[in-house]
Amino acid sequence: MKLSQLLSVLGADCPQDAEITALACDSREVVPGALFAALPGHRADGRAYIADALNRGAAAVVCAPPLPQNVPGICIPADDPRAALALLAAEFYGRPAGGLSLIAVTGTKGKTTTAHMIRDILSAAGYKTGMIGTLGAYIGRERLCATANTTPEPITLHRILRQMADAGCAYVVLEASSQAMKLRRLHGLNFAAGVFLNLSPDHIGPGEHAGFDEYRDCKAALFRQCRRAVGNGDDPAWPAMAAQLPPSAPAVAFGFRPGADIRALAVEPDPERSLSVRLTVAGAPRYHIPLPGDFNGADALAAVALARALGLNDGAVRAGLAHVTVPGRAQRLRVPAPFEVVIDYAHNGASFDAVLSALRAHHPRRVIAVFGAGGDRPRLRRTDMARSAVRWADCAVVTTDNPRSERPEDICAHISAALGRFPHETVLDRRAAIFRALELAGPGDVVALLGKGHEEYIEEKGVRRPFSERAVVAEYFAAHK
Repeated sequence: MKLSQLLSVLGADCPQDAEITALACDSREVVPGALFAALPGHRADGRAYIADALNRGAAAVVCAPPLPQNVPGICIPADDPRAALALLAAEFYGRPAGGLSLIAVTGTKGKTTTAHMIRDILSAAGYKTGMIGTLGAYIGRERLCATANTTPEPITLHRILRQMADAGCAYVVLEASSQAMKLRRLHGLNFAAGVFLNLSPDHIGPGEHAGFDEYRDCKAALFRQCRRAVGNGDDPAWPAMAAQLPPSAPAVAFGFRPGADIRALAVEPDPERSLSVRLTVAGAPRYHIPLPGDFNGADALAAVALARALGLNDGAVRAGLAHVTVPGRAQRLRVPAPFEVVIDYAHNGASFDAVLSALRAHHPRRVIAVFGAGGDRPRLRRTDMARSAVRWADCAVVTTDNPRSERPEDICAHISAALGRFPHETVLDRRAAIFRALELAGPGDVVALLGKGHEEYIEEKGVRRPFSERAVVAEYFAAHK
């Protein structure tokens, strides 16, 4: 693509035309003929890598003024390089979003599960649907690629959208993070609908958000780009989100309290299905969701509200929810045993409370929790997780999670001290710990593997070694036929 065509979306002059072969915002990824976007960052400024990008063959550079002096190559000024990159990426990949109906899901908790529910509902309604989020990019249930961020950087995002448009997708469901809004990754996109789930303090600190107000405002900014929205009317932040919608955009509130446009009457354990809930919504028969916990019922309510806003058939909503699965989120493994095995990404006290209380609500004989804690993270998390295990589980196997630069022995010792006299064992090797929990399990028990969720690695001393809990469970039962 000619540089002049790319720059037309910025309204910028083209001092010298060139053929652009690729886009890059990391100088190490520059190939001959690429356009390099020098982005400001928390740890480093992309301007410091302009010379490296040019040495690697970059044909042009976009950066904030003042322009660097005495460097070979074409330099284009952009007051906001991140917003500029989003527009350039869309143009480079042929504006793929123009042929797609985009749905954005945002909130502190539940984005991944809700996105999966909406994807499955749209698929059940007969629409080929893409999905982009924490667990990667998918068309239907076929995984295209992993994603480094919940919401990818613009180059990756528009490349994936191009693949989805070329594959014939009608809809794309996108997890929209607050960081994505702050860093302008979604700049220039228009969304058929936005979904707001909830807001609580998170992602606040160096390199993320300066405070809760900024965090909230970044979430709310998404809705300026939405043609309609559904939001959690029970959450105090919903009015701030809805206020950002364009004047003609309709807003629908869902919730459990009187006054909600779409009101849930109950979420309760499904007596006919193991580790499942049923959701009762005013004016409709019950919906069955094969996931445990009120929080999954609340996410399903958001998906129901969105489906109604889009005018989807209720039969498709019912079918989509009835078959939803979310890797690593209260994921029930099918095992040849008289007990249940569940994998969940819970890695702090609040998420432990949510998943363990949800499992307890199904009245298992015992809950056996297998967990550790991430290294180089606040020690209070370890204490909170241990307290939650004491509150909701019957026994625990303490093991390694992602120790990073810390010693696994030290992390497990902190957890063990917080557990006190609560029945537990420490088994440092996570594979052996899972084996031990499965050996302990009996009829009617639930083994909860907590902390890793969808992750397929253990990170220690800067190295990620492959590790799959699903593979370990399968290995155990293959050896115990």
